[in-house]
Amino acid sequence: MLCCPELQMLPLRRPASLAARRLLRDNQRISALARAGDVAAARRVFDSMPHRDVVSWNALLTALWRAGRHHLPAARRLFDEAMPSRDVVSWNSIIAGCLAHGDLDAASAYFAGAPKRNVATWNAMLAGLLRLGRADDADRVFGEMPKRNVVSYTTMVDGLARRGEVARAREVFDAMPDRNLVSWAAMISGYVENGMFVEATELFKVMPEKNVVACTAMITAYCKQGDVESARRLFDGIRAKDVISWNAMIAGTSYMLNPLSYDFILARFSSCR
Repeated sequence: MLCCPELQMLPLRRPASLAARRLLRDNQRISALARAGDVAAARRVFDSMPHRDVVSWNALLTALWRAGRHHLPAARRLFDEAMPSRDVVSWNSIIAGCLAHGDLDAASAYFAGAPKRNVATWNAMLAGLLRLGRADDADRVFGEMPKRNVVSYTTMVDGLARRGEVARAREVFDAMPDRNLVSWAAMISGYVENGMFVEATELFKVMPEKNVVACTAMITAYCKQGDVESARRLFDGIRAKDVISWNAMIAGTSYMLNPLSYDFILARFSSCR
């Protein structure tokens, strides 16, 4: 009796298919457990895996340093001594981990030693330098980047504005070849945080599409200027309010000592919970 060639192939492919599905499932479990903060469980899944790929190792690497600074040495040992192979994601992860825990020297060494860098590698270094208050170094790295994307520019805008270098942040914002909603919100929030409410309002007016972050920044600006009614109108126009926008409105009305507006917003918030 002759059998169909396709059917004869199925038993040969099935074990590999099952192994691939288990590998994918276990990699996803490691990442999920890491996000939940259970690094011990993530490690148990990793240790029980019959097969691992570079994604498995990257998942455990990221799980370790995200679990806290005291896990960073273990993450570095894993990267330096245990990983059988590394890709650009591995290098980006260890650089981001060192920067997240303030170890700029280690991050710089990994960055310098990376055999290949992509835009995410540069962005990780850029964000870390700004977070650690190294604006001059961040400016140098930004200038050296062979390629930038919207994340690169937005990171610089946000970091400079947070340090009070608003004029420089606006220069970077204006030089952006493309902007997204996060870019606009970062610049508007930067103006608001630095008390430049007129500039924030002007930029908000020309923002092509308003998101909740930009609206929340403007609610804060209006309230600080004493214009609670404009803040309330803007607040009412937000379709998907988050807890930050609610807090901005509640704080703004209480800041102005406006009991009627404060009671109204508080009642609205309570009814939506």
